Amino acid sequence: MLITSPHNPRIKRLRQLQERRHRRRLGATLVEGRRFVAEALAAGRVVRQAVYTAAFASSAAGAALLRDLAAAGCQLAEVPDRLLAEVALTETPQGIVAEVAVDEPGPAGPSWWQGVAAASLPLALLPDGVQDPGNLGTLLRAAEGLGAAGAVMVPGTVDPFHPRAVRASAGACLRLALARAGDAAEAARAARAAGLAVWVAEAGAATACWDVDWRRPALLVVGNEGAGVSPAVAGQATGRVAIPLAGGIGSLNVAMAGTILLYEAARQAANSGSGPGTGQGAGALS
Repeated sequence: MLITSPHNPRIKRLRQLQERRHRRRLGATLVEGRRFVAEALAAGRVVRQAVYTAAFASSAAGAALLRDLAAAGCQLAEVPDRLLAEVALTETPQGIVAEVAVDEPGPAGPSWWQGVAAASLPLALLPDGVQDPGNLGTLLRAAEGLGAAGAVMVPGTVDPFHPRAVRASAGACLRLALARAGDAAEAARAARAAGLAVWVAEAGAATACWDVDWRRPALLVVGNEGAGVSPAVAGQATGRVAIPLAGGIGSLNVAMAGTILLYEAARQAANSGSGPGTGQGAGALS
């Protein structure tokens, strides 16, 4: 099938997925690029439709993915380059854009927290007020890659299914166990009620990240890029944790800081024989 009009209903639908209200209404997100569409398919997500360019279809890897999508029941259509650029959010779209079905995270109830506590790395991540989709995606990618049990989404934090977050997460947001809470303080109270420690990341805190026993079930809270965590959740903290820094740097980007803290937790778990790196090769970051 060939689509050439920007007024085609399928093109309009893909453009709508650039906005959160339409993503929630349609229960879907926009995924760009061969690698990320393939990962969505491999994760068991339903790829409802995809549009691609002639150049993409003529490549061996592109043709193989299109065959896999067709076999999975995905609606496919070829479009001119200019039309693909209209539905894509990246400056240089990589030949294919797809609509992938997603479910809103369910509530972080007692059973969800019990699952965190029982995980090989009993740690959940709570991004509190993180606004940049790239930062959130990076945090979710690190959480999955380092073996965290899941992440809790709260109002004020960017949509984990924002197309740029999907891309930055390398598809981790489509695989990681996500839950939601009414606000960060509510999540912290529920975590403590379930027996988890609540550690708030804060530049200059007295406790260094390597002095925390991350083998104990915990909720790690990282805050807004400029303001940090909200006072309400800080008041629920078991403690505040910092990454000691040398030189004149006062703090790190939230995605970098969160990744370092997650790595320290995974390192401790691996050294105790229970972490994600035990008995297998460590994955490289790219």
